[in-house]
This record gives sequence, structure tokens and C-alpha cells, in this order.
Amino acid sequence: MHQFPVAPSATTDAVASNHADARLCSLCSNAVPTHETRTAELRPLCTGCADQLEKDLAAEKNLGSRFPVALAAGIAGALVAAGVWAAIVVFTEYEVGYVAVLVGYLAGMGVKLGAGKARGKSLQITAAALGLFGLVVAKYFIFAHFFAASLAEDGISAGPFDPTILAIFPVALPGMLSPFDLLWVLLALSTAWKVPAASKVALQR
Repeated sequence: MHQFPVAPSATTDAVASNHADARLCSLCSNAVPTHETRTAELRPLCTGCADQLEKDLAAEKNLGSRFPVALAAGIAGALVAAGVWAAIVVFTEYEVGYVAVLVGYLAGMGVKLGAGKARGKSLQITAAALGLFGLVVAKYFIFAHFFAASLAEDGISAGPFDPTILAIFPVALPGMLSPFDLLWVLLALSTAWKVPAASKVALQR
């Protein structure tokens, strides 16, 4: 029995052409014909991934009523980290400067989680401000502990929120800061600023 060659049909040619022109989606790796592809940072996306990215980018701009939650979560994160830093100093009597970065990170992470999918400059400013707040709180409790300990040596009892300590702290704070402290502050604020930053990805059509 002889088999005769079959001429390729127009459909076969079209399929072959589509496979030749296809690119892989940079997110899901599905093959996407060039004429159906949108790009992100010049990388091809399939329609489904491009639609999802577009929704995510829009959600980042929609803070809505989430700001109070982001603020509360950021305060909580800053206070937890401040407590950790103060506790380390109190128990070791050694100030580990790089723990200050943790204050900035947890302040930023609290803001980020509280904001849901929202991201952007307003949240970054909030995170940095709360990072600074956390650093001051940590410094206050460190100062309050050792100041109260010195008063105790003279037979004077004072709690962490004693009016005398509260009044003296703002005056004493500048003298507690060294050039290295300023470096850690900058690193902490930089960390807090970066955590809730908006995506740098842009969708091109």
C-alpha cells in the first residue's frame, strides 16, 4: 500500500505561525501570541495576568477607610519593636544600635498590613513618622529605667512615667545621641519608608 503525502492545510499553517510568534507570559509562563500581549517592564503578559496586575495597581491607590487601621497597626508595630530594643538595653546594659532598624521595619510592616492592598507616599510618610516615634519611645524607656535606678540609690522611688523623668527626658535626649545613633535613625527611617512603598511595575499597553 502506497501512502501519498498530504498537503498542509491552511489551518495547519495558521497554527504553526501562531506557535512561531508566541511568547511566554513572564508571570504564568503560558504561551501568548504577540498580538494578545500587554507588557510590564517590557516583559510579555497574557491577558489574564495583565488584567490581574491592572487590578492590583489600582488597589494600591485606593486607601479608602483603611488609614486608621494602618495607623493603629503601625503604632503597635513601633511600640513592640521599641519595647524589644529597650528590654535588650536594660538586660544587657549595652545599646545595640542596629535593633533600631527593627523599629523602622515593624512600624512600616504594621502600616503595610493595616492598609490592606493600598501602598504609596502617604503610607510611607506615616511609616517613617511612626518609626521615629518608636525610636523616641525606646530612648525614653531606656532613659527612664536608668534614671529611676540612680534615684533608687538615693532612696527615691520613681516609676517610668514619673513627672520628673518626663520633664527631664526632652532636655537629656540630645545628649543621648551620638553620630552612630543618627546613622541608625536614618537606616530605621529608610527601612520604614520602603516597606509600604508602591510597586515600581508599570503596565504598558
